[in-house]
Amino acid sequence: MPQELLGELVREGKNLTPSRLALVWRDQETSYLTLDGQIDRAAVGFRRLQVRPGDRVAFYMHNLPHFVIGFYALQRLGAVPVPINIYWKGRDLRYLLEESRVSGVITIAPYYERFKELLPALPEINWVVAITAGGTQPPGSLAWEDVLAEPLTDPVYTESDAVDPALLAFTAGRTGPSRPVLLSHFNLLANCQQMQDLAQAQFYGGSEEDDDDRASFAPGGNPFEVALLPLPLFNLFSLNIGLNMTYFLGGTVVLQERFDPSQALELIEQHGCTLVFGSPAIFSQLVNAAGFSEANLASLRYAFSYGGPLSPEVKDKWRKKTNTPLFNCYGITEAGPLLCCEAASEPSKEPNNEDNVGKPLPIVQLSLQGESGKILPPEQAGELMAKGPNLLLGYFNPAQPDQPHLVKTEGWFPTGDMAVTDEDGDFHIIDRREDVLLLPKGELLVPRDIERVLETHPGVWAAAALPYTTPEGRNRMVAYVVLNQAGRKLTEPLLIHYCDRRLPASHCPERIFIYQEPDFPRLPNGAVWRRALRAQIPEYL
Repeated sequence: MPQELLGELVREGKNLTPSRLALVWRDQETSYLTLDGQIDRAAVGFRRLQVRPGDRVAFYMHNLPHFVIGFYALQRLGAVPVPINIYWKGRDLRYLLEESRVSGVITIAPYYERFKELLPALPEINWVVAITAGGTQPPGSLAWEDVLAEPLTDPVYTESDAVDPALLAFTAGRTGPSRPVLLSHFNLLANCQQMQDLAQAQFYGGSEEDDDDRASFAPGGNPFEVALLPLPLFNLFSLNIGLNMTYFLGGTVVLQERFDPSQALELIEQHGCTLVFGSPAIFSQLVNAAGFSEANLASLRYAFSYGGPLSPEVKDKWRKKTNTPLFNCYGITEAGPLLCCEAASEPSKEPNNEDNVGKPLPIVQLSLQGESGKILPPEQAGELMAKGPNLLLGYFNPAQPDQPHLVKTEGWFPTGDMAVTDEDGDFHIIDRREDVLLLPKGELLVPRDIERVLETHPGVWAAAALPYTTPEGRNRMVAYVVLNQAGRKLTEPLLIHYCDRRLPASHCPERIFIYQEPDFPRLPNGAVWRRALRAQIPEYL
């Protein structure tokens, strides 16, 4: 397992191949040598702002070079970056800032007002850097250019140990309030190393001495990886597996400011991208983009999807066009984030079920646990439990910020997801534990089965099913639907009848509510927020 520090990744790349491209953003191309200098200058600037080891600093922006520079600069100071999804705002943003006890914020000028209204209630925030891109600097904020203003005299060396906190990342908050997860340098880089030991993926390394050996078989003679990152860097998969792993390999990051499928295809072709790290929604848009069939994607080697079920149709279109695999991955924030990947399994001739997430990563142990805590045999559904070097230090405790390791996890870590293994030993994710019902005969009633049926109705635009405990203590499955124009005359009895004809009686929802808003409440990652829907059930009963 690696003992490197995140703050040294770019410096190591500079020492090996200083002129190699490290970062591409829009039309800006930055070498390892230049990027390393920018990181040092930013570290000096943050030190002037009194950033000390262990201090937490929030990042609140889309994909910009400033994110990359600031992230590694803070790592060199021993500080802890806190990436925050830009879709959290108002009361939710205040909650995240309170839970992480940040001392500073790095954002962009258009978002500064979101913080300005919160600052009176957050006295621990000493400064806010607002990036303007040449525009007007918001009063009360600091300019990014001022952070980098002081000339660099000496390199800034990382003030951390491998087991020190390197990142505070928030969970998605699907079943409860988002929790602040502390991950160490070792946790994060262990996850990068695990990805490099997959059965079906052999990455080019970053060592200059290996370049001649690899150049003969690399596409176009390219001896290093070029990774397209269309997902925001506040997504842990993009930040750690996309950004950190690419620099761990000595490769080039092509950072897409905001995802656009046509532009993404152009970036792959223009820069000879060998890797893509995306989500099911991103790959669905790519394979259905107007220019997908004509795009030159010959440089691609592997693609990895994270964030939910991956349609076999999408995987099949991708493979037929690129002649390369598209691997589905699974994980949780607490694992940095990956636990499973299809690339860890044996090759399959046909696209697998969309819920298949493959086998555990190297040195990750997974088991299925029953209601009583007993470890279940293969092919029996249970809660997925995990062990591995990539699992969190603990949850940050804002009441005791100087003791961030107070909340520890020992032994098997509960992921909160229900899963099952197949005859090949691959894991299949069923759903969140709270959203699955156990029927009297031992069957599992899964919301997705109901949602799939309802969404085949021509009058239904979207469906969401979830279990509900009645005041009498009975557990029942209910569903919501959002109707389209064709379904404006649909009623609950008609929808229940539709389900009765297509599902076993025990799997039909007891109630189907016609949702009165244009869309369901959703989390920042786009997933339906079932907890919010559950709270609205009494209004519909």
